[in-house]
Amino acid sequence: MNPGRQLLAALGLILLCLAAYCPLVHAGYIWDDDVWLTNNPLVQHWSGLWYIWFAPQSSTQYYPLVYTAFLLQFKLWGLNPFGFHLVNIGLQAINAILLWRILRLMGLKSAWVAAAVWAIHPVQVETVGWITEQKNLLSAALGFSAALLWIKWAGLDMVGSDATGKMPVPQKMGSGMSAERPPVSTGDCMSSVGHWKLLLPATILFVLALLAKTDICTLPAVLLLVAWWKRGGITRAEILSVIPWLLIGGLLASFTIYIEHGTAGAQGPPFTFSLSQRLIVAGKDFWFYPLKLFWPHPLLAVYPRWDVDHFVSADWLFPFVACAVPVILWLLRNKIGRGPFIAVAYYIITISPVLGFISFYTMLFTFVADHYQYLAGIGIIVLAVELAALGWERLWPILKKIEYEKNTRGLTFGGVRLLPMTAATALLLELGALSWGQSELYQSPKGIWENVIDYDHDSWFAWDQLGAYDFKSGDADDGRREVAQAYQITGDRNFYTVAILGYDLANVNRDYVRGILLLQQSLQLNPYQAYFSACLSSCYKNRGQINHALEVLDRGLELMPDNPTLNVPMGEILGSRGNDEAALEDFQKALSYKPFDPTCMFDDIIALRKLERYQDALNQCRQMLNIYPDNTAARILYGGLLLTVGRDQEAVDFLSGIVRSMPNSSDAHLALAEALEKTGDLRAAALQRAMARKLNAAAATEPTTSEPNFLP
Repeated sequence: MNPGRQLLAALGLILLCLAAYCPLVHAGYIWDDDVWLTNNPLVQHWSGLWYIWFAPQSSTQYYPLVYTAFLLQFKLWGLNPFGFHLVNIGLQAINAILLWRILRLMGLKSAWVAAAVWAIHPVQVETVGWITEQKNLLSAALGFSAALLWIKWAGLDMVGSDATGKMPVPQKMGSGMSAERPPVSTGDCMSSVGHWKLLLPATILFVLALLAKTDICTLPAVLLLVAWWKRGGITRAEILSVIPWLLIGGLLASFTIYIEHGTAGAQGPPFTFSLSQRLIVAGKDFWFYPLKLFWPHPLLAVYPRWDVDHFVSADWLFPFVACAVPVILWLLRNKIGRGPFIAVAYYIITISPVLGFISFYTMLFTFVADHYQYLAGIGIIVLAVELAALGWERLWPILKKIEYEKNTRGLTFGGVRLLPMTAATALLLELGALSWGQSELYQSPKGIWENVIDYDHDSWFAWDQLGAYDFKSGDADDGRREVAQAYQITGDRNFYTVAILGYDLANVNRDYVRGILLLQQSLQLNPYQAYFSACLSSCYKNRGQINHALEVLDRGLELMPDNPTLNVPMGEILGSRGNDEAALEDFQKALSYKPFDPTCMFDDIIALRKLERYQDALNQCRQMLNIYPDNTAARILYGGLLLTVGRDQEAVDFLSGIVRSMPNSSDAHLALAEALEKTGDLRAAALQRAMARKLNAAAATEPTTSEPNFLP
């Protein structure tokens, strides 16, 4: 393909992505975008870079490249979701181009169509429309780039796929595409192999891809699979080249699993499954994804969860047939070629991390998700497109022969020649329309969860998330009704819905008695819940039962040591009892995991001040103000610390600035009054105290409203 046609082909993929995902430019934030981006100070301050890269425990997952990308984007356009969504669409277009180039190097004539189908297939909307899933997109872009370089390094771009660039067909067809090619030597048989100028950047790109998302760890196995497909063997140099990739990928993937089980909370009885349950789940998952590719309706943010407690004997057919398919294709490789086996093997290898053999948090409410097959779906799509192209190649000579027999001038059947192009165009138009419609759901979380409920009325998680959204939007009545609906669906079996209802009763209705009972029940179902342990402790604390509160926190920290969600309330209780050294230790443990968390920082400052470590407290307070310059409590505390260390006039000037900017803050007036008294200006201090009393009196007469602090 000449450069001009290559440019047009790349431009076509870009335009397809822009057209299919256009509604996403008006979309907002969904799911855990707040944890990864909007409420994450690490990606909003340059000082967060050190923690992103060198303090893995401070992030939800150790994906430092994604957090760095978020930081750079935040510095460009703040929290405007338009910019983040545009980047996601752009990355999807880049990935489509890279995939097309890889498939071209593999010699597939339908490479562009396969890449286009993959690029705008509606199952990809979840990845492209969910800002947090930029990790999927960025990791794929780097992984595809690494694969391109490795393929060129290994010289695979110079070898035809089973003697041609097509999917292999049976030798008896006389097509010349048989898989019967002599295997290559396992030695270093190609001059390009071992050339570090390609292998070194490929390795760097692969490591960067892992630092965006570790699901790409399967790439080395895939590349060896491709080498075997192209040549019928794998060289020693190719094996040696991917050994570092496998080691680094395995290490980072293991670390991801560790964090998923610890920080992300995928541990406890609800995440414990028997081997037979995991095998059946894997079998069902295996068939779910191809089905969604061929029939993408409905597409849901959360699919119904397999009922692992009520599997029947017939369910064993799913894993049995899943295992049988690659075995059959392997046995038939000499008749039908290696291509079908390679496509299915690629799918199995790439989808394996999310088949349920390893527990992850979303298994609480579903075992499958569209974005899990972002890369794995390539194998199924390429197989289907190539088989369609192969079918046409077989049919076309027959049509030509029939036409020639009827008309010796050899005229064609007119529009029949254009049938493949027409079919491909119709398919892409249909997929683009479906992706457009699916993208429109991402305007707000409400649309996403209502869509789930429309197709699965018993999705307790969708009801819970819809309730959380309505609470945040100020619609407390609907929020409470929807949370109650989630509880009614699961009853007392689900620790999460039980805890949410208990949290709602205690935090919103101040019904601590019933709230405590439900939270206790939830922790009996799954004790590995730091947040709800802290909630239960808070309920006891609000009722004055401090010893019970400490017992809950002690049990939680025994199971989840050094968990910041538990360290903070533990430190607050210890501090209230005068054990300031122990309290400071807990606050600083929490800070090591949440270095920019305002509550952790403020509590740490208070503890340092109580221990008379004033200069340390002042430095910490200054750091907090650099991150949260508008935090009133921290500003007032900083003024008070200036006064404590003897910088009286500086304290007066600083607190006067706060009073000017916040004239209705009684605390600011009181702090300034104290500073003025110390400098000897008693008259001005009296005026400030009078103003504080006036503001407090006015506040006491205003009606109060209860705003629920509902879970995300």
